[in-house]
Amino acid sequence: MKLCMMSCMMPYSTPEEIVEAAVYCGMTAIDWISTHNTDPALLRKISEDAGLTIAAHTMLKEKFLNYDDSYMDDFKSSLDDAVTLGAPIMMLPPFPRKGNTTMAEDRKAWIEYYQQAYPLAKAAGVILTAESTGYHNSPITTADEVLELLTAVPGLKLTFDHGNTATADDPVAAYHKLKDFVVHMHLKDWKVYDTPQADTTLKRNGKHFADMIIGEGDMDIKTFWDQVDARGKELYVNLETRDFSEKLAPREALKKVSDLLRNW
Repeated sequence: MKLCMMSCMMPYSTPEEIVEAAVYCGMTAIDWISTHNTDPALLRKISEDAGLTIAAHTMLKEKFLNYDDSYMDDFKSSLDDAVTLGAPIMMLPPFPRKGNTTMAEDRKAWIEYYQQAYPLAKAAGVILTAESTGYHNSPITTADEVLELLTAVPGLKLTFDHGNTATADDPVAAYHKLKDFVVHMHLKDWKVYDTPQADTTLKRNGKHFADMIIGEGDMDIKTFWDQVDARGKELYVNLETRDFSEKLAPREALKKVSDLLRNW
């Protein structure tokens, strides 16, 4: 498995510490989730100096989520960051907008956003992707919802998030429907309950999910990975995980998971 550091999994860490942790874990790439209030040119330098490939840049800005009409300024700024980073892929996650009324309306709004954003990314030489998001009111989660988006925005690609997909759909079946669009992957793990627990959140399938370190939850990640086709197995995989009990420091949790998955 081609392991990729998901930079937000190292909270309260400097970019230098994030890069050092990726190397310590034996990862070969990094996905900069936002720019950590750092010049993207510097992020590129410290990544490349450490021998890491910059696999992707993920945009985390909220104007669109808050119905701010200048939301394309956010996109253009993040696209500039992706170009400076030298990131071949930029992911724009379709989170539910604040106070959205229906998922169908939210999905229509996101489709219109991607229709505006995609030509700009294409002109910049950056592959734009969406992902399934895992909130109870996420408008784009199931394979059919993703296909609705991808059909409406020809050329748009997908970052396949196994754990988020599992909150509303069968991730193995979804992957087989969507695999031709997938250019990057995320893995995470959840403990799943029928009833609310102290640390759970309700998801779209009516179950209650708690974050777990990969390998200790109910997601059958190995079975999923065994079903991934040969091309998919050559894609970079973000490890979206840490020890939520905080017994292990983030870099030690990532090392534990990296050692588990590296040879899959």
